[in-house]
Amino acid sequence: MTSDAQAVPDMQALPDAHARPVAYITLGGAGSGKSTLARHLSSLTGAAYLDKDTIAGPLVRVALEAFGQDPSDRESNELYVQRVMPAEYETLFATAGRNLELGRSVVLDAPFVAYLGDPDFLRRSTERASWPAARIRVLHVRTSPEVVRQRLIERGSERDRVKLADWDAYWERFGVLECRWNTGEHDVVVNDDESAFTRLRELVQRA
Repeated sequence: MTSDAQAVPDMQALPDAHARPVAYITLGGAGSGKSTLARHLSSLTGAAYLDKDTIAGPLVRVALEAFGQDPSDRESNELYVQRVMPAEYETLFATAGRNLELGRSVVLDAPFVAYLGDPDFLRRSTERASWPAARIRVLHVRTSPEVVRQRLIERGSERDRVKLADWDAYWERFGVLECRWNTGEHDVVVNDDESAFTRLRELVQRA
């Protein structure tokens, strides 16, 4: 039989009910290694890992196929960009918001490349998803074009076929984008080698 002392939870181990949860937003293009860093960040902090492709990927594929579109070609597909992609991000922010309401920190893993030039995108998205008060940290994952191209070749994803077929045009359009959001705390992580993990740990410890 469990004693009263054993039955009482260790209150020091419980999260501070008055502490604001943290929303870590990791952004970067295909092959930047943002997903690897996002998963590592989730492991370091205990925050829930929310990957856009995991949450909405199968539904996106079905939607594009239903419209007679190629699921592997998204960036240049107007139907995807104008109608499907906004629903993906709306779902991602809504899922994050419900976790934040429970006091659960989150890590959002998505490219965001189509929205980086819109200063007000993050504010609008969090308000639309009814986020509670939370600390927002935006991590820009930047990687050299040589490393990105090699990673895309090695992972052999069908979705990267179009990118590699016209690499110079792809990189000129998507590889040098700057995030202009006016919301959140922003940091840069250069992810060309293993030193990125050290940089990530430093950012978490500093916070």
